[in-house]
Amino acid sequence: MSLSRTLSATGLIRPTRRRGFCPACRFLFAGAGEQRGGEVELAPPAFAALAFLIVAAIAWALVVRESRSSGDMGMGLGSFESFTASWVVMMAAIMLPSAMPLVFEFGRNAEGRKGWQAAMGMLGATYLLIWLAFGIACYLVVSALPMSWTDERLAGGLALALAGVYGLTPLKRASEARCRELCALHGPLPFNLMRSAVFVGANYGPSCVGCSAALMVAMVLIGMSSLIWVVILGGVVLVYKLAPAPSMWQTLMLSAALGALAIVYV
Repeated sequence: MSLSRTLSATGLIRPTRRRGFCPACRFLFAGAGEQRGGEVELAPPAFAALAFLIVAAIAWALVVRESRSSGDMGMGLGSFESFTASWVVMMAAIMLPSAMPLVFEFGRNAEGRKGWQAAMGMLGATYLLIWLAFGIACYLVVSALPMSWTDERLAGGLALALAGVYGLTPLKRASEARCRELCALHGPLPFNLMRSAVFVGANYGPSCVGCSAALMVAMVLIGMSSLIWVVILGGVVLVYKLAPAPSMWQTLMLSAALGALAIVYV
């Protein structure tokens, strides 16, 4: 299958829609275009999904800038305000790209309805709000535990090891399967688009948390202090969310890799 046919099958591109003509003329021009090979355009939902990726790229730039300006930040979480701001930016950098299948499918279902672009923004905001709530919960728990720098180092390594073990649990596999199922968005969107966006984001977010919760706990403990670990853990999240459903052997290999990272970190 050619690249253009593959992109067309996924809905990323489609035949150019000529505007300003009557329906009969559009049909006539479409037929002529097919004889010439046809002109294609990037589908509007793909443009909207691209906007999400641009936001993620800006968030990554902010993460890199913060890491360079702060240098070796140590293991502390900092104040609640600084943690919250950093966490939101980090989740935008890591989680928005991983949610692209859902975002694009929502756009395909919503395109043509009034305010569909704003509804896609609401979907992203709702999704990030779920992760913000998770981050705040982690912050409160970790802050309540008195740990020295050495203890936190050990806790970070233990969190990585437990993330590897968590990847083998039925809850992790069920959440991962649920994420893939929700990305399909079977059938038309219910309610008005804004309510639909909130519903879809609030439904998808907990499944995503169930899929990556252990990794994000490790992120709270170690990822906030090192750009390298942000990139590593972000890459693992992308593998979890975007790679094809893994076999048991592949799952074991990924869990073993997280165990090895735990040893390296400690």
